[in-house]
Amino acid sequence: MHRAELARRRDIAAGLAAEAAALAARLRAEGRGTASLKGTQDFLTEADGATERFLRDRLGALFPGEAVLGEEMGGEVAGEGPLWVLDPIDGTSNFARGADRWCVSVGLVVGGRAVAGAVARHAPAEVFAGAEGSGATLNGAPIRAAPTEDITRALIEVGWSLRSPLAGFHRLSERVMAAGAGLRCGGSGALGLVETACGRLDAYLELHINSWDAAAALAIAREAGCWTTDFDSGDWLARGNPIGFGAPALGARLAALLQA
Repeated sequence: MHRAELARRRDIAAGLAAEAAALAARLRAEGRGTASLKGTQDFLTEADGATERFLRDRLGALFPGEAVLGEEMGGEVAGEGPLWVLDPIDGTSNFARGADRWCVSVGLVVGGRAVAGAVARHAPAEVFAGAEGSGATLNGAPIRAAPTEDITRALIEVGWSLRSPLAGFHRLSERVMAAGAGLRCGGSGALGLVETACGRLDAYLELHINSWDAAAALAIAREAGCWTTDFDSGDWLARGNPIGFGAPALGARLAALLQA
């Protein structure tokens, strides 16, 4: 897919993600943000399903026949053609409690590689977007990864998931703090990833994250100049992978922290 078409799709993804975030916020205000449990600490609200249906309907009208993979409604991951990868609300536990640290993620994968996408917040109103070969932006302004060179000055978010043993999260957190970095955990992997892309954080590390949480953010982070792991490799669409983004000068240290 050529650069101009990727940029066009990025812009569409950005618009849809912002609309979907506004929809989710409205549904919560109407009382449709109460959470039920899919599993231990795995939350679901009525707004999650309604937001994913909105995105699927809009993408189906704009790109008939193209495949969609979403957190709530699944989808097929085989094939080389364009695949839209959706997380209708990332940070559902925050969303359900009335907090604002949640977002909507709309990613585009071609040939198994994350190539474009957008991540939108409602409050504050922020849209992170990127497309291969066209740079990365926040509300239309270019963004870059942090220039941090000293890990003892770094802020690092460590994601937590019950999909990997809790002891691994503890060990990773201990390694980050032993290296002298500040530790954060905000409850939305997609936001942690894009905030690394714009330099608010110096890195985001997690031992396992799903494709819908990270597909859009990966395309954005690469264009922002981040060091990244090869997240979109292997069976990442169906099974997820470990992930790391960070300031480019810290790449070797971050890789060692993640793999130790």
